[in-house]
Amino acid sequence: MPPELTPTRLQLLSVILRLGSRATLTQVARDRGVSKPAISKQIAALQTLGYLEANPDRYGPLTLTDLARRTLDVGIPIYGQIAAGRPTLADQAPDDRTPDLETLLGMRDGDFLLRVTGDSMTGIGVLDGDYVIIRPTEQVNDGEVAVVLIPGDNAATLKRLYHFGQDIILRSENPAMVQMSFPADQVRVQGRMVGRVGVGVPRVSARRE
Repeated sequence: MPPELTPTRLQLLSVILRLGSRATLTQVARDRGVSKPAISKQIAALQTLGYLEANPDRYGPLTLTDLARRTLDVGIPIYGQIAAGRPTLADQAPDDRTPDLETLLGMRDGDFLLRVTGDSMTGIGVLDGDYVIIRPTEQVNDGEVAVVLIPGDNAATLKRLYHFGQDIILRSENPAMVQMSFPADQVRVQGRMVGRVGVGVPRVSARRE
C-alpha cells in the first residue's frame, strides 16, 4: 500500500466507494460519525494525491479516480487482448481493471437495459438473452435501432426504423423475418439502442468439411 495512503484515508476511500453517487463530504462525515471539518483535510489530501477527482463544489459528489479503484482492487479484470484472427497467447496477469460497469458500457444518466428475447436482430450481434442499452428518446433517424411501441396490447419491439411517407417501417436483422409497417401515428418510439451486453450463446455453426 502506498505510504501516503494512511489507514484513515483508505477507510475514507472505502466509504466513498460504498456510498457511490451519494458520497458527499456531508454523507461521508455522517457515515464515519465525525464532523465535516474533521475529514475535509483528508478529502483534500486524497484529491491532491490523485485518489479523488477534483471538484470545485466543496459539498458536491466525491468521485474515485482510476488510481483509487485500482488501489481498492475494484472492477472487472481486463486480461489484455484476444485475437479473433491469428492465434496469440492470452496474457495471464490483468493489464487493468474496469472503473465500473456504467463507464465500461458508456452509459449516461437515464440510460437503461432491456433483455432481448428472440433472434430477429442477430445480424448485428444481438442474440437471444443479450441485454441492450437504451437511451430514452422519442425521435430516431432512419436506420437506427429503436425500441418501438406498436399496436396490439402495447407491445414493444427492437427493430431498425425507417420513415416511408405516412408509415413507419420496422426491419429485423434476420433475413427469415419479414418487415413490419404501421401508420406513423400508431407507433411510439421509446428509445434508441446505443450498445449491448452479449450474454446470449450463439448457435453452433455447421462444421465445414
